[in-house]
Amino acid sequence: MKFGSRFDDQTFSSSLALSAIWVALIAALSVGGSFAFACAAPLAAIAALAATRMDARTGLALVVTAWLTNQIVGYAFLSYPDTFESYAWGAAIGVATIGAFAAARLATGMTRAWPVLLAVSFLLAFAAYELALYVAGIPLGSSDDAFSVATVARVFEVNALSFVGLLILSVIASRFARPLVSAQQAPRTA
Repeated sequence: MKFGSRFDDQTFSSSLALSAIWVALIAALSVGGSFAFACAAPLAAIAALAATRMDARTGLALVVTAWLTNQIVGYAFLSYPDTFESYAWGAAIGVATIGAFAAARLATGMTRAWPVLLAVSFLLAFAAYELALYVAGIPLGSSDDAFSVATVARVFEVNALSFVGLLILSVIASRFARPLVSAQQAPRTA
């Protein structure tokens, strides 16, 4: 797969083998990110990647699954509190993740220049994610530290590194999966 070929017939979403690899990478990032960063899981990065690498329906399903995975890990393994406020923040994170995906999808119509598309989609996803959480913090109450420059910078760093790392992994994975896809698509002879 040529890097940046989202719009041709050899995309991750058009090939079952490549789609499976892509979903596995996102799932690993969701689980690993949830354990490593808890509330700072790289959901904006996942939203931006899904928006640029998958069709809308599959991408939306993937980001909802990533958010749900984050919540399951949090409540089952990281001892998130069983309180109304905790559940409300979990729902706000879900809405923020969907908003990040929607914002990143806007970038797909702006340009076909792959590096610009990636940068714009990530920045839109991150901005939408943080804005949605900030707005949710008004009725839910949040500490001043939750949206301090240092905290937002740390969340940005986690998402940016995850975004770049997963992009690199997806390119590497597509190189290994290409022979599988070619073999599946080759006409069979008797």
